[in-house]
Amino acid sequence: MQLPSQEADYFFSLFKPLLVYTNQKFQIIPAIKKPEDIEGYPLEEIAKIRDTLYQNPQLFDYFIQENTHNLSNSDISIIQSWKGFVQGKFFVFRYLKNYTIFLTSEQPPKAYGVLSLYSSFEEIVGSTLPRLVETVLLPFKNKIVSDGIFKSSSIFFGSGIRNTLKDSYELAKTKFGIITSLTTSVSEIETTDVAQLKTYLKSQKNLEQHWDEILILKNKSSELKQLYYQEIGKIYAKKYSKQWREIGLNNVWFAFFEATPIASGKTQADVERTVKQILTHPQQQFVYYFHLKGK
Repeated sequence: MQLPSQEADYFFSLFKPLLVYTNQKFQIIPAIKKPEDIEGYPLEEIAKIRDTLYQNPQLFDYFIQENTHNLSNSDISIIQSWKGFVQGKFFVFRYLKNYTIFLTSEQPPKAYGVLSLYSSFEEIVGSTLPRLVETVLLPFKNKIVSDGIFKSSSIFFGSGIRNTLKDSYELAKTKFGIITSLTTSVSEIETTDVAQLKTYLKSQKNLEQHWDEILILKNKSSELKQLYYQEIGKIYAKKYSKQWREIGLNNVWFAFFEATPIASGKTQADVERTVKQILTHPQQQFVYYFHLKGK
């Protein structure tokens, strides 16, 4: 998803003069004196001017105060909003209908819904995701855009990293939602304890990273305790099922109590009878039953 061409034109009608202003103040590329001159230089050179701007955010105010370009109130409002820029490394994670997901590389993860300018992100970074990029995100007319200057890594990530990023994406959505505006402060969403616990128990990695939080949450109510035991059982059933299939097990029922398989049988009824014999009645409600089917 990208901005309509007219909006992209408007963006650059503000951004390019700001770059020229920055260049004049610091004499980074002396030959650049007007916005049209920028087109004659590679992005690597323009990035030096762009970086200088963000390193000296007071330039946004100076540019507005001098107002040599007869800025309108709307122009000024947009440029002032750019002081809320977000600069860093992001994983271009997923192409969606309304925007592209940029996932932060730092903790806690945040997921931004970003629009491109003239070229689609797929044209810029390719169709194979995720890809690690360095860029700057800016607010623009109630949307988030990249400023159009990228440093893109050619590294392709294996399944381990991709799974980790999927977990980070789910956690980011639970904590903050998908962020689609930089003009309002970003704070943690008031999520239910159930949604939070499900996210923490989504994978083995999340389980290990958030163990202390899990222990606190699961003891807040009987509902959360029940959810904890069921989700833990799912994680370890998945872990054991590959080993069981390798030794030829097929169409077998298992009972898990937390991470431990405690009973097995040909039918669920067989396993339930065994569970009743070995666990107390209060413990039985926390058992997770798993059916190992054929490949």
